[in-house]
Amino acid sequence: MNETQPQKLSDTQPRKVTKPSRWGFWISLLVLMAALGLGSAAGYGEGVYERVNAQSTKVGLQLSEQFALVQQDIDAGRYNVARQRLEYIIKQDATYPGAADKLAEVLVNQLITPSPVPTATATITPTPDMRSQEAIFAQAGQQLQNNDWAGLMGSLDSLRKADPTYKAAVVDGMYYTALRNRGVDQIMGTGAYKTTNMEGGIYDLTLAERFGPLDGYADGLRTFTRMYITASSFWDVDWPQAVNYFRQVYQYTPNLRDASNITAAQRLTEALLKYGDQLAANGKSKDRCAALDAWSEANTISPLDGTYSTKFNNLNLECNPPTEVPTTAIEAPTVDPNAPTAEPTATTATSGG
Repeated sequence: MNETQPQKLSDTQPRKVTKPSRWGFWISLLVLMAALGLGSAAGYGEGVYERVNAQSTKVGLQLSEQFALVQQDIDAGRYNVARQRLEYIIKQDATYPGAADKLAEVLVNQLITPSPVPTATATITPTPDMRSQEAIFAQAGQQLQNNDWAGLMGSLDSLRKADPTYKAAVVDGMYYTALRNRGVDQIMGTGAYKTTNMEGGIYDLTLAERFGPLDGYADGLRTFTRMYITASSFWDVDWPQAVNYFRQVYQYTPNLRDASNITAAQRLTEALLKYGDQLAANGKSKDRCAALDAWSEANTISPLDGTYSTKFNNLNLECNPPTEVPTTAIEAPTVDPNAPTAEPTATTATSGG
């Protein structure tokens, strides 16, 4: 039959049918599954990235909004609300720019904000200072030479109000000097301040940092003043903590004192004595004996008075009782009566004849 003729459907002759390879099927299936897996993974990763990015953006906007509201709260005197906002921001992002410094400012403001004082019905509006900027600046220079920090601050405020741009860099430097030195004077009770004002001094030094970094002395003084205040908060509440903080203050600034004119050295001494009393009242002998260490340390700062000397000696006898030294009698040597005795050697003198 001609090969070109169409094959009849009714043709009953057997025909060879080529079977597809099993390996090809499985390879195709694996390729398809791999393609689907990669596509799913890529889609999932992109989805996660978009969600994380969106969440991060949302949180960032929330924190920015809260931080912007902080200054409004401060201006309105709502320091507690401002503190809560800042604590929330720092909890969400501990490195949020400016949050830690702003929180320190709020805490200081809470410490030094005076109670509201009723104002008189009639108020007198001060006469505006209409002098020229040169005259105000000249007066500020004289106050700087005289170490009149409060007066200098007043002149600089008037100058800034009259013309914020007048010798701005020089005025900033004068602000720094006035705030830094007034802060130190308030903490130490020197200059125009007869008594110490720790909180006011900390506030001035914090404001001075807006114009430039504090020197080592001022920065260290502020640190130990804060530590003094912290130590005082544990007074009569937690003697071990009071001792811990006052010990650090005493090590570097033993003469630092508060408004009651009590130095850090005196505070540490009394805290050690009270802590020793607390330990000595313990029922366990082992814990009672620890009071000797506290009283001994207090004695190195200031000698113990009669009362504490007696307490120390009595407890010391209890914790370190004297050791009895046994006395041993010296026995005479025993002599055997039957033992031969040595004959004395006689020396015979021979006389010459």
